[in-house]
Amino acid sequence: METVWLNPRERSVLPDPVVSDTEVGRVEAFYRSRPKLKPTPLHRIRGVAEELALGEVLLKDESNRFGLNAFKILGVLYAFHRIMEARSSGGTPIVACASAGNHGRAVARAAREFGFAAKVYLPAGTVPARVEDITGEGADVVVTDFGYEGSVRQVARDAEREGWLIVSDTSWPGYNEVPRWIMAGYTWMLTEAQAQWAPLPVPDAVIIQGGVGGLVCAGASWFAQRYGANRPFFIAAEPTAAPCLLESARIGRPAVVQEQDTMMTCLRCAEISPVIWPVLTHAVDAVVTVDDERAAWAMRRLARPSAGDPEVVAGASGACGLGALQAIMCHDAFRSVRDRASLGPRSSILVVNTEGATDPALYRSVVGD
Repeated sequence: METVWLNPRERSVLPDPVVSDTEVGRVEAFYRSRPKLKPTPLHRIRGVAEELALGEVLLKDESNRFGLNAFKILGVLYAFHRIMEARSSGGTPIVACASAGNHGRAVARAAREFGFAAKVYLPAGTVPARVEDITGEGADVVVTDFGYEGSVRQVARDAEREGWLIVSDTSWPGYNEVPRWIMAGYTWMLTEAQAQWAPLPVPDAVIIQGGVGGLVCAGASWFAQRYGANRPFFIAAEPTAAPCLLESARIGRPAVVQEQDTMMTCLRCAEISPVIWPVLTHAVDAVVTVDDERAAWAMRRLARPSAGDPEVVAGASGACGLGALQAIMCHDAFRSVRDRASLGPRSSILVVNTEGATDPALYRSVVGD
């Protein structure tokens, strides 16, 4: 059952942005010094906007970010940079992480570029294509007997025993510096988008998909710091099968949910990253959950666009935000969000395609050849 949470708080200055203005400035300096790392496109998908009775739909397309097929490399490259700055001279350790796939591939790529060896732990049932992508970057892959959260705990235990350096995008007690650096790196996506949507004004609403919440936190922090109480209405979207953001917001503290099967594999998380909590409670205006049918609609809609719209390859997790927008605009169960955000024919909405076809077999089964 698809569900909705609306934040009862009045909008105000974000007391703990998690990602500070100073850190965002360091991210900008890092990426501006690397002009060969080209921006991803911001598409105006006018056919979708017309279909949903909206003024403008903007899609930030991360399906080919820095030569990979997901946004995760943005945070990981910056985190490796900060790790190298913080390290004293000496040997280079093995880096390790747990991942549903996209983060692991980004860590493997960055490790290779920075001269580290890498070990990536993947959950039980990970599709072969994701394993092959990561081993193709030179990392050793361990497919565990656990889900994502169990894999995170396993790599933490093994890293402590073996002396590996963990590069995780989720936090836990005593481990939050690297996840903060990773979230800071994600803000470069929005700095790019801000330059690309000009001369249009800032969008009226933003929809970003969840998982453990790192990209949601980065996005909500970025908009809150730049636009204050006049920031866009910020919506987090996640699978109905793994509603850890919504359930945490609903009960007022980080929650653990029993996740179920979903084709939005990279969003199938039972626990939020604890470090994001202040932003979830103060800067996210709504959380919605959507089922696989919504993601499939968005995948097909982007793959077979209206005349004039670009063709975009979106994996299931990547399509979650656009699927959520379709649900909000077209279905009564989401009317409260539509009304609170005042979405209508003059509204401009920003959504993000966070990944390409990371599971080619699934993509073909949904979209066709």
